Amino acid sequence: MNGNLSLRPGTEAIDGYFANAFRVDSLSENEATIWKQVLMSLSLFVRQGHTCLDLAMIANRRPVWEDNDDWRFPDVSALTELTEKALGDMRTSEALVFEQGLLYMQRYYTFEQDVVSAVRARSHAQPLSEQALARCQSVWPALFDCTPHTVQDWQQVAVAGSLSQPFCIINGGPGTGKTYTVTRLMLALQAMSETPLTIQLAAPTGKAAQRLKESVANTLAGMEDTRLGQLKTHVPDEAATLHRLLGVNQYGVQTRYHEENTLALDVLIVDEASMIDLAMMARLLRALPEHARLYLVGDADQLPAVESGNVLDALIHAASQTHNDTAGVHPDSRAGIARLCPHLPLLATDPKAVKWVHSLHVSQRFGGKLAATARAVQAGEADDAWQQMAQLDTPPEVFPEQAVSVAPLTALTTLTALARDSLSPVFSAQSPQQALAAINHCRWLTPVRRGPYGVGQLNALLESVVSNRASHRVGPHYQGRAVMVTRNHYAQNLFNGDVGVIWPDGRGQLKAWFERAEGGLRAFNLSRLPDVDTAFAMTIHKSQGSEFARVIMVLATTDSEQAAALYHRGLLYTGLTRAKEQCLILAHQAAFVKMVTSQDARFSGLRQRIHGSEVSAP
Repeated sequence: MNGNLSLRPGTEAIDGYFANAFRVDSLSENEATIWKQVLMSLSLFVRQGHTCLDLAMIANRRPVWEDNDDWRFPDVSALTELTEKALGDMRTSEALVFEQGLLYMQRYYTFEQDVVSAVRARSHAQPLSEQALARCQSVWPALFDCTPHTVQDWQQVAVAGSLSQPFCIINGGPGTGKTYTVTRLMLALQAMSETPLTIQLAAPTGKAAQRLKESVANTLAGMEDTRLGQLKTHVPDEAATLHRLLGVNQYGVQTRYHEENTLALDVLIVDEASMIDLAMMARLLRALPEHARLYLVGDADQLPAVESGNVLDALIHAASQTHNDTAGVHPDSRAGIARLCPHLPLLATDPKAVKWVHSLHVSQRFGGKLAATARAVQAGEADDAWQQMAQLDTPPEVFPEQAVSVAPLTALTTLTALARDSLSPVFSAQSPQQALAAINHCRWLTPVRRGPYGVGQLNALLESVVSNRASHRVGPHYQGRAVMVTRNHYAQNLFNGDVGVIWPDGRGQLKAWFERAEGGLRAFNLSRLPDVDTAFAMTIHKSQGSEFARVIMVLATTDSEQAAALYHRGLLYTGLTRAKEQCLILAHQAAFVKMVTSQDARFSGLRQRIHGSEVSAP
């Protein structure tokens, strides 16, 4: 196991209720005690995002909520024997599944089985016919630079390799050109097809869907080669949330589209795939028609889904797919890539490579100390990451010039000058466009919502700086207030996570201004404004998928064990990579090191079932 496993202690009433629901009367008193603790562990693990309980992870250990230091779970063989005995004696044993040392609730076991079956059904390569190859070759020079290369072009490799895979993952960190690649993939798919394809763009959240739509449109606008004219008309100009695409019932888990009523599409491309939980992935795969292609796009090193599972990471599996810019491809893929890209260096082959994964290794915009720090965090190298940053003795009053710097975290009252400097462009803005640009230029991030350094307290600090300068107020709103939508509102085309600004219109009336997909801003009367929060600061989870020129990340030490479990390297990496130019971290070295050396491990059997490997701690 790499690093420290981050497990949040403490049970809730639901854990005890769950354990009592599966009580087995035939067990001895000691066996019943152990069985109850096993079931409470399963309930706790599922609440923490795992899809199952690995008995090896609790064997010979004290439960995290147990005060008696002398009480330990027995070894794994005894736990296995007891679990098999209890399930054999249970009247409702079908509600639990025990397989290969993993104990599941039935629904999560079924979700895993469905994902595995669907991925395996689409995992076999479908080589291009000579006709399809010729059609792709005719437009390839309009998609990519086809002059001889001495350095590998991983974007071309990803598109060429994806054309022969009904299921594929395009994995890449910030600035590696995922949208650039996906847009060209759609054009190449249309080119190789004899008839127009129905392509659907989607993302887990409304904000991510809107951003995907805008990014694809901007990429297409920059592609002016006449050979692409007709193909571009078949690229979708809209993107849907997964909930809306599947028709998820607002108050339940039923979907309008499923295995008996599949989606009407030929290709589905889903962005920000690291945010997709196991249940949603299973429902998505059930709803795909048999002939449809599925492409997942994301960064496996970013935060996993809030709900259970870390599906993208499990599907990618091989570490070499993520970090090695000289990685080889599966032998089954090399010939097809070489036929479309003879101008690229011949790829090395790696039998262990996952044939449906193509990683974009080279960042086009994310480099220097920021990238070096992010790579060290990815690798769990705390000392290296710390040394990459400029060391400041005290929190600065103005944003430092270095690309990435760190200063000790002090009381919020000492950060007023830095808060004023970070929001100074808002004070001088002359229009809502300028104000919103200023707000999005620098964002404060924190792992937690509550506590002395949570979102609430940080926004209070930042609001005190801005609101004191604002003479225009209506209720909680004032000129220059940053607001974030907290719930999707499809009728108004506003989505959870959208950020706007309160600013007067030409008549001096305060309104809420948000960006239009096609450019410019649109205004909403405050009476029509949906649920919003102040958004000068936000959680790192909420920031996922966004980019800011500057980021100020507040990493406080905490006495709360549940909050401390949020402090892991995935969260730090996500916060760091939101910064396009500069990042200032406010943290003590001990808190930073602990974060880098901790992982948010998600246990499941998905890796084992798909890749045929042994189940082990992540």
